[in-house]
Amino acid sequence: MKNLTLASIESFTGGLFAATIVEKPGASKYFKGTIVTYHNDIKAKLGVDVSNGVINSKVALEMAQKGKEFFNVDYCIAFTGNAGPTAMEDKPVGLFYIAINDQVYEFFYPNLSRNEIRKKAVEIAIKKLNLCKIFV
Repeated sequence: MKNLTLASIESFTGGLFAATIVEKPGASKYFKGTIVTYHNDIKAKLGVDVSNGVINSKVALEMAQKGKEFFNVDYCIAFTGNAGPTAMEDKPVGLFYIAINDQVYEFFYPNLSRNEIRKKAVEIAIKKLNLCKIFV
């Protein structure tokens, strides 16, 4: 990474993305941190509008934007979704959103376990960051 900085705002991943990033030596050169907004109250404290639910692209986008501003980084990645075990906000288990700055991606993995969904989201995020040449 060429002097670019990264942070994350995580919900259903519960800090798994940050934990994965900091496993690699040298992460402190570009990774500023994460906020785990697992409960909706924390998303709201960050300034994210949760009035229409949190499992949607708008919330993912707001999380990434608010995180980018909060951490003052080049890139912020955000995760929101439903890892189960039951439907939430009338959204099925396995539906999740990943936002990187102003870009939002939607994914649906209905046949994975709770932890497999969380791991899949982190795996996808790291691939997206690699494709963007953000995280190598």
